[in-house]
Amino acid sequence: MTRPRPRKKSIFILLLLLLVGLACRSSNIGEIGPPGGSIPVSQEAANRLEQNFYQALQEATPNHESQLRITNEEITSLIAKKLTETGRIPLSDPQIWFTGGRIYMTGGIKPFGPFQFHSIIVATAVVDQGQLVFRVEEAQMGAFDFPDAILESITQTINETLVSILIDLDITRLEILEGEMFVLGIRAV
Repeated sequence: MTRPRPRKKSIFILLLLLLVGLACRSSNIGEIGPPGGSIPVSQEAANRLEQNFYQALQEATPNHESQLRITNEEITSLIAKKLTETGRIPLSDPQIWFTGGRIYMTGGIKPFGPFQFHSIIVATAVVDQGQLVFRVEEAQMGAFDFPDAILESITQTINETLVSILIDLDITRLEILEGEMFVLGIRAV
């Protein structure tokens, strides 16, 4: 005996509603945001970070450690600029802040079609062979884990940005504090 078509259509609609319900399920992710509210994005802040790096590089020698201070506004602005330039990652309205030894990044991810999910990435930064390396600890997109391909692309873009900024500096130490990160290094030989 064959089942009537309306039943198949009803099952499909129920499955679709279930998936949409899971995607829209309330979670604490939407409540996580930078302390003090939204971080402004500006070309001036991105340029300031690049200029501060060049100044730190000029002050650094193989025997003299130099310090670079990176603020929430500067890193948010620079990453927003790089995301726009590369166009590889479907992330909008990035917000990046430093707190408690970690780096937090939120934004809207639009992986496919009209669906957009609020996302959060919690990461650390470590010094690896004189380079600053971004490492993801947690990543969520709405109620779901990040797709590996998007997460790898975000990580790669951030690490490439860090390498391009810190190219002539051997990092000796870093500290992630409230609202800022300090990077110390010497000029690469």
